[in-house]
Amino acid sequence: MLEPIEIDLTGLKSQFNLTNEIIDKMTETCVDLVTSAIYYQWANLAKEKLKSTLPTYLQNLNIIDKGRFAKQIVLTGKFPEMIENGAAPFDMKEGFKNSKYVKYTVPVYNKNGRMISPGGQWYLTIPFRQGTPGIVGQAGFANEMPQEIYDVIKQKPSNSPLKSSEIPSPYDVPQSRAAIIDEKTKSTVYEEYIHKSSIYEGLTKVAAAYEKTTQNTYMSFRRVGANSDPLAFIHKGLIAQHFANKAIQQINVDTIVENQVKMFLDKIL
Repeated sequence: MLEPIEIDLTGLKSQFNLTNEIIDKMTETCVDLVTSAIYYQWANLAKEKLKSTLPTYLQNLNIIDKGRFAKQIVLTGKFPEMIENGAAPFDMKEGFKNSKYVKYTVPVYNKNGRMISPGGQWYLTIPFRQGTPGIVGQAGFANEMPQEIYDVIKQKPSNSPLKSSEIPSPYDVPQSRAAIIDEKTKSTVYEEYIHKSSIYEGLTKVAAAYEKTTQNTYMSFRRVGANSDPLAFIHKGLIAQHFANKAIQQINVDTIVENQVKMFLDKIL
């Protein structure tokens, strides 16, 4: 946890013969200015570094008013905190199964009424928005489809999924996730995983109307559930960003306070 920043202007009271009311007003203003400066620097650092995770991160970064002379910048949410502080490789399925959008399979019977499957197993359909070529670094996209894929999908009718036979080489070949190695012990944390199909299979153009124009977005969907391959949906881990520490280091609190105090004193003395 970061150490709190304290702003104490009580020494100015006797030095300039100031009232408690003036000291309180100066302190309140300095607290607001320092908090805002750190908050915006923190947010700017995130904007420079993050891509698709930026909206979620910023939505969970807030200033909390704890009184006239106390403000707190808090980052909430498990994933934003993992971005900030880092995380070891982990199985994303553990989080997916707790989603409010999870559904459960129903019992399946054969024609004789015998139960084939009891049902009750969780599953979740996850949408992925695919960026068009050249969009990385814009609008929060982390991935963009290759030009060859875009040339095919943009010609297809809306809501018509891309078939495996329509995917040009080499993108029709299932990709793989390399084995995840612990950098300290050099041991394998998770083995290599090969996708069951091309990541572009099922890619769909979705047309959405915005006022008088129509804008196309491109979505793909992946199903995850209790029966998913144990090695599927493994996150390789996150390197700690420490935006908070960096923001505080880059903001000169003393200069902000000194400048604000000088402005106050110039007005009243």
